[in-house]
Amino acid sequence: MKDNKKSVYWFIVIAGCGLIGTCLGLGVNVAGLYFSPIANDFGIGRGSVSATLTVYNLVQAFTGLAAPEALRRFGLKKMVILGTIIQASATFLMSMCPNVMILMILNGIRGFASGLIGTVTVTIMINYWFNKNNGLMTSIAMGFSGLAAALLSPVLSGIIAAAGWRTGYMVLAMINVLFNLPAILLPIALKPDYKMMEPYGGKKESNEIHSTDQSALTISVSMLLILMVYTGCAAAAAALPQHFSGIAESYNMLATGALMVSACMISNTAGKILLGTLIDKIGAKLSITIYAALIVCGGILIVISRNSAILIASAAMYGLCYSMGTVSTAMLTREMFGPAKYSRVYPKLAMTTTISNAIFTTVVGMLYDMSGTYSTVILFLCGLIVLAFCMLQLAYAKKAKTA
Repeated sequence: MKDNKKSVYWFIVIAGCGLIGTCLGLGVNVAGLYFSPIANDFGIGRGSVSATLTVYNLVQAFTGLAAPEALRRFGLKKMVILGTIIQASATFLMSMCPNVMILMILNGIRGFASGLIGTVTVTIMINYWFNKNNGLMTSIAMGFSGLAAALLSPVLSGIIAAAGWRTGYMVLAMINVLFNLPAILLPIALKPDYKMMEPYGGKKESNEIHSTDQSALTISVSMLLILMVYTGCAAAAAALPQHFSGIAESYNMLATGALMVSACMISNTAGKILLGTLIDKIGAKLSITIYAALIVCGGILIVISRNSAILIASAAMYGLCYSMGTVSTAMLTREMFGPAKYSRVYPKLAMTTTISNAIFTTVVGMLYDMSGTYSTVILFLCGLIVLAFCMLQLAYAKKAKTA
């Protein structure tokens, strides 16, 4: 019986991996595979098709704000079942779309479902279940978004090439259901209390502020603003890797571009797991500082180097920015506000992440068009990572004052 209870901890992580894989891996990371075939079929530009992903991201971000309250009202299982039905149905209907406007509406519906059962729900669940190894378990779940995309991209590409994008969406709908099944079928719950269990690592006292003292509230709001700036800067940096092919082409090293993207995506997944492990071992402040330094070094090397091996290694270093925008944000929220306030704060930061990335995806292209070089863009984004580092130091300084 005791062994059965221990397995629930792993069930929580497996379920979290599936939900993140669906909402981010399949919802965002493989979306680009469909842009060109749909644009060619409808006779429109790729920009018009890519706008459907922006709708998905924005709706997902704002819906995430309502996820904690929805979890309290309806419970985890009902939320996941409802979210899966909406996700899979909308994805399947996308295969029948007559035009891009309907595609945009259905992407919005998918984004609504993903906002309810995606990043916010998964990290809240992991925070309830893990006091020990919280960073590692969060990073494993987050990292599955990149792993799912890496494994399924060749499969979906082959299906789209052989049978068309409409069949590709039908298959994607079935994979959505498959990935969400662990959260539906495994004997898990939102909180360990519901299973008459304790969090892994034992219970810790809640550190939520119950006082109505106005100064306590002001400190909380100022900390939130600091973390929002941090998160926005980190997420903005993640808009660059999709331009690695263009950067390599501008260096007359087209073949290197694909290898840079691959190295970056490996770093995306492995970097998240490594960051979670480091945070558990040496703390968030030092771990994130190391990552920020590596990202800036990677960006500078991309600007100054024309050596293929160095560019590939630099792309891997820069790919650590994905970890700063996801895992580090979740861990800093827990550390600065405590587990009891996590569900109130994290949805706002998750929304900041998505909106910042969506905005800077466009900004990167605009900056390149204005300057005629990627060097300006890269150095600007490195500057944002430095600003994120400054916000990190400020957050810890404020925490020390209120301790």
